[in-house]
This record gives sequence, C-alpha cells and structure tokens, in this order.
Amino acid sequence: MNEDIIKSIQNILDHDNQETREKLKELFKNEVFIPRYSISLKEERELAYKRLKIICENNVISTHDFGNNPCRIFSVHEIVGQMDGSTATKMTVQFNLFGGTIFGLGNKKHHETYLDSIDKLDTVGCFAFTELGYGNNAVEMKTTATYKHENNSFIINTPETLARKYWITNGAIHATHAVVFARLIIKEEDEGVHAFLVKIRDVNMESTHGISIWDMGHKIGSNGVDNASIGFNNISISKDSLLGDISKIDENGVFSSKIKSKRGRLLFLADRLLSGRLCIASMMLGAAKYTLETAIIYGKTRKAVGEDGKSTSPILDYQLQQRALMPLLVKTYAYNFALNYAKDLYQNNKEDKQIEKLILCCSIKAILSWHNERTASICRERCGGQGFLSVNRFGEAIMGSHAGITAEGDNKVLMQKVSKELLTMYKNNKAKILFTNILSKFPVLLRLTYGFTFKNINNPGVQCKLLNFRKELLISKLALRIRDAKKPNNSIFNIWMKEESDTVQQLAHSYIDHVTLVETIKNENKCDSSVKIYFNKVRNLYALSNIEENLSWYMTQGLLTKHQSRKLTKLSQLLCSDLVKYSGDLCDAFGIPKHMKTAPIANDWIKYNDFDNKGELLESARIW
Repeated sequence: MNEDIIKSIQNILDHDNQETREKLKELFKNEVFIPRYSISLKEERELAYKRLKIICENNVISTHDFGNNPCRIFSVHEIVGQMDGSTATKMTVQFNLFGGTIFGLGNKKHHETYLDSIDKLDTVGCFAFTELGYGNNAVEMKTTATYKHENNSFIINTPETLARKYWITNGAIHATHAVVFARLIIKEEDEGVHAFLVKIRDVNMESTHGISIWDMGHKIGSNGVDNASIGFNNISISKDSLLGDISKIDENGVFSSKIKSKRGRLLFLADRLLSGRLCIASMMLGAAKYTLETAIIYGKTRKAVGEDGKSTSPILDYQLQQRALMPLLVKTYAYNFALNYAKDLYQNNKEDKQIEKLILCCSIKAILSWHNERTASICRERCGGQGFLSVNRFGEAIMGSHAGITAEGDNKVLMQKVSKELLTMYKNNKAKILFTNILSKFPVLLRLTYGFTFKNINNPGVQCKLLNFRKELLISKLALRIRDAKKPNNSIFNIWMKEESDTVQQLAHSYIDHVTLVETIKNENKCDSSVKIYFNKVRNLYALSNIEENLSWYMTQGLLTKHQSRKLTKLSQLLCSDLVKYSGDLCDAFGIPKHMKTAPIANDWIKYNDFDNKGELLESARIW
C-alpha cells in the first residue's frame, strides 16, 4: 500500500493529539522502556514508577488537560497501554482518578497546592473508593467522616473490616495522598457519600498515625501496580479537606447541599469514573493493537505444512488462522471508531448528550476490555508455543485485560447500567415498544418493513437496520417484562436480577454493537476513495461477523433461514480470506514504531533463536 494511504488511515484512527502520540513513541526509545522479565515484585513496581516519572517529566499529560483537552488524556493512555499496562494503570489513577478529582472538585487553594505537583509526580495520589464488602454497592459504603464543629475538623473512620478501602492503586508504596470517599455524618445525621483529601504518608513515606496500609501482594498480573488495602482509625483532617462545592458546612455547623438526594451526591462525585472508563478503554485498545499486529506478522512469516507436504505455507494462509484473526482486526478498527466518538462526546459535553455520554462510556469500557482479552487469548493460542513466551508479550495483554475488566466497575454490572438507562430513554414511547413486539411475531412483515433480503446483506444500510432491530426488540421485550412487576408476587428487582439477566446483558451488547457499526459506516462514508476500499472491507466483515455471532437469535426471529445462515457463514469465510492481503497494511496504520515492537515473533524470530545471538537478545528482550 502507498505510504500516504497508510498515513491517511492512521490519521483517522488517531483522530486527535497526534503530536502528543508521536512524542510519546519517540520517548519510548529510552532504555528504561525496554521490557524486563524475571524480576522481583519490588523491581517491577519501581520500574513502573520510574517509567511514569519519565513520562511526567516530558510533559505529555497534565491534570489541566481536563479543562482544555480531555482527549489528550485518553490518547496518552492508548499509547502507554501499548508499552506497559502497569505504567498505564498507575498513570490513570494519578491523573484521572486522583488528579482529575482534585481538578474537578478542588478549590483554588487545592489547585495551587497540588495540580502542578501531581503533574510532576512530586505528589502521588490514590483513589480510595472501593470497599471490601461494598464494591458493587458504593452508596452503602461504611467509611465515615464525622464533622466536629468545635475544632472545624472531620474524623475519618473505618468501622469494620468490610469497610476497608480495597484494590487501591499506588496505595501500597508510592501514594502520599488519597481522595477518600466516606459518609458525611453531621449532628448524627448521615448526609451521604462525599469526597475528602487525606494525607496518608509523611515526608519519610511512613503511613500517617491512625492509618493502616496493607500491601495486597503478588497478583496474577499487572504486578508493577502497588495495590493496597487502607483503613482509618479515627484520624482527624481539616474542614477544607472536603472536596466539591455541592455541599457546605457554614460557620454555625449547618449542612446544606445543592443536590437533595444522597444517591445524587454520590453520582455527582463519581463522575471521574466516567472519564476513567474512557482511559481504560483507550489502554485496552492500545494493547489489542499491539498483540494483534504481533500475531499477524508471525502468521505471515511462520511456515507450516503446505500442499506439497513441506513447510512452505504461511500459517495465515490457513482458514483456521484467518477466521480467528481477521474478525479481531476489523473489530479493533470498528471499536477505535466508536471510542473516538465516545471521546468527542465527553470532550464536547453537550447538555442534550449527557445520557448518551453516560451509556457510551460504560459500554465502550466493557466491550474494549473484553475485546482485548479475546484478542490477546486468541492471538496467543494462534501463535502456539511462541505465544507462551513472556517475551512475546501476550501474557501481559491477557492479564492486563483482566485488570481492565475488573477495574472501575465489573463489566457485567456496567452493562446492567447501560440497559437500565436505555429503558429509561424509551419509557415514554410505549407505542413503539408495542409495535416492535407485534412486528416481531410476523417475520414476513418484519423483512418487508426493514427492506431485508439476503441479496443485500452487504449493504451498510441493511446491516445497520438488522443490528438496530435486535436492539429495539430486546428493549421491547425487556420493557414488557418490567411491566409485569406490577403483578402480585413480582418485583422489578426479581425480574431484573433473577429472571431476565440474559436479556439485560444482550440488550447492552446490542446497543454498543449498533453504535459501533454506525460510527464505522460514518468513517467509511467520509474518507476518500483510496481509503474507502479498506474501510468498506472492515465494515462489511465487522457487520457480518456480528450477525454470525448472533445467528441463533436472527434465526429464531425469522430474519434468517437455515439456508441463508449457511450462506452467511460462507460469505464471512470469504471475507476473512480476502482481508488477509490487506491485513499488513491495516496493521501498519496502527502506527506502532519498530522500536516498540519488542516481541521477537514480530521481528526476525529465527535470528532471535540463533544460538550465537540468544544470550545477548534474551538479556534485553529487544532485538533491534
């Protein structure tokens, strides 16, 4: 492919802050960013810290970006996510959860005291939100902040083991301060969860009196991250440690708040989790690009048995490899387009787009962390024994994806929130809900309404209608089931949590699937003809792979017959085979420079395994 076309595609994928992205990639030539293996837990943590320190010293990310360029925050996460997941995780807590909260909720004094120090990593922070026993029900968290009017202070206390703050990144070793979420108690009244800035270590990095910090130890992955469990034994902090202007305590000790409900106050304070989900999604996208390109390069260069019985056929020529890797490649592109849209929604912050922003931030985090896990696991398997070597970095991506899946909300719980918000948006459109439900009972009428015949299955408009109908019908079915909650011996809780969980999850998936296809079509339509040929193939395989994955659903709805389903699978196979010849160019457009491709199987892996070179190469784990 022409280098100009590759660059054009890269510019669309990297649709913002391209100068910052390139600056980071150049920075990663520094030898501290060379991967290291077989090192101790202490060394892993110090290496992640040292890497983050160098990133901070080069001014490629700032807490002030939340005020003028939030997309820069997210783009830095993608590139650092390609280099090292542990460093990216420490960074997202430092700049988004901790620094972003100080930026968003802190007063002028907080800003003057901390923001520049956070940017330089002179002040290291953590985000003490999750509790051991209330991780999925934060509104019930038990840590308290009791106001003492006589000396204008708060007493922070952890009343029980289940109230200890848990999985606190940066907490075990490096953090000097924490944003602590606790229930504000004033005059024996519980005013709900609020955020407080607490110093947790002194100048000698010893934990402050009354604060117990437990190192959570070795994990199954991401061991460069120093996670902690933190508890507070009636420690005193000043009144101005309360963050945010939604609640105030006047000179007479009287509490007031702009937000009346306790739940509403928590949701306002937890807004930083929203940007955090975009940070995680960006990290996951970066890692998926790296592992996918590694597997495709190896697939083109590793020879196995050919038609002549000799090792003459690249393994990527096998349908087995194509059917595994090509759908992952087009999903990576499609999710990139969807993430770009989500980032723009967050940055533009339009009033009429708030619900869509919330839904999209939740679903894009979930879908990209799952995608990264599937990409890393499948690529590892398709690379055989070479994929099992740490130096080829699939293990990092697999374990990093699991950290992403778990972080800032269980993915399945986030998808429940997506479905809940979708139902809320549709609750006043009862006529549409009933019409969709009735229409589904007449497949012939359904096909006529959506203008669907198998002959136009490659048409983007038809593909979009098929994915949209899946979403619309799932909303209709779930809405009618929720209506049943009014019947005796029934409740919304039981229907939602114990009877219709599968439908809830399917609905959320159908939403992000449809949005992703819409954004992919938009990018296909707006690019010039030289790029469009590639995006056409990406869009077509993405849509058909999605329909194929949900084939049983489309068949049971009468939209596809058994014969058509077999034809669709055959068509998908042909599209995978066709995409192989474009796959190298599409990977080149990820823009990962050669010095960041440290996996031996993404380079001259035969030379790497040459006995005369092996000792030197294993020492650095970088062969160029």
